[in-house]
Amino acid sequence: MTGWPRFRRSISLAPADKAVLRLAFAATFAFAIAALRNWEFSFLAPMLAVQILAASPACPNFRQGVTIPLVIFLATKVALGASILLMANPSVLLAAIGVVMCWSFYAHRRGAPPIVVLLVQIAFCCVPLISTISRDVARDFSDFLLWSSIAATITVWLSHALFPGPSSPPGAAPVSAALSVAHASQVAISDTLVLLPLLVTFVVGGDINNIVILMITMNLLREIELTAGRRLALAILLANLLGGALAVFAHQFVLLSDNLLLFLLTVFLAGLWFGGRFVRGGPTAPIYALGFGTFLLILGLAVTPLPGGSDELFTVRIAKIVLASLYTLGALSLVTRLRLRARAG
Repeated sequence: MTGWPRFRRSISLAPADKAVLRLAFAATFAFAIAALRNWEFSFLAPMLAVQILAASPACPNFRQGVTIPLVIFLATKVALGASILLMANPSVLLAAIGVVMCWSFYAHRRGAPPIVVLLVQIAFCCVPLISTISRDVARDFSDFLLWSSIAATITVWLSHALFPGPSSPPGAAPVSAALSVAHASQVAISDTLVLLPLLVTFVVGGDINNIVILMITMNLLREIELTAGRRLALAILLANLLGGALAVFAHQFVLLSDNLLLFLLTVFLAGLWFGGRFVRGGPTAPIYALGFGTFLLILGLAVTPLPGGSDELFTVRIAKIVLASLYTLGALSLVTRLRLRARAG
């Protein structure tokens, strides 16, 4: 019996390895829940679980875990109610969405919890867009988002129980300091100016498949640092493209195998690859987090196409990823002075 403790110590995992396994397990387990429950918006649960783990390495306590579904419930109900009441006046609806998005970007730059910002942005971008196609589908999306947030929270708790770790993952990029009130306000306005043309175009056009572009653009606006150079911009574009391409190829493999276990194994392996580079990536860690988010989004939409949408071709999905990345980076270059003016002053 004296050799047992020594054996346990010899196979103990390093903190970085546990952080990688938490990300891979969370994406896989959340996808399994969505698949077994036949959720139409299957990408929501794994994407939220990974975002929670990436945003905060510490295990959320009970109060934090309850807060996530509560924020989703309130945000989706308000967004759905505003969409129904203001659908006859799209200009007023878009103005209201713009105000909420500007506030969320401001809160993010002032140090608000990233997952809370993400939940509010998903609700107020996606629900109005979906409601232009069908109110019933918009209600379904709100319900699935709520259940997905609950599944994601439970998955994160289980991930920490299986692979406990330190308070912060080794090698992860440090959390950026909160900006001043003036600087955060100007950055929020600039980010809203980038996002608003897409919202106007998609809400008026009423194409539910454009959620892909909105989600990628929102992720980029939250993650891109104010001083991002051309090299980082290119890396972001390539990471999104890689995540999307891997998702499409994974989907083709799943179609050929027609096996849930192989599908989940594919997600787990992708989680190990992206997670390893996120945990040990240092300053480049957010790039791999974006790539993994794009992978989960595209794979989820490929496995369960959006209600009222279509099972898009490989080239269409890749084109939308490239379009969203190029648009966001190009639009940000036009508002760079606004983003940096307050800091320079």
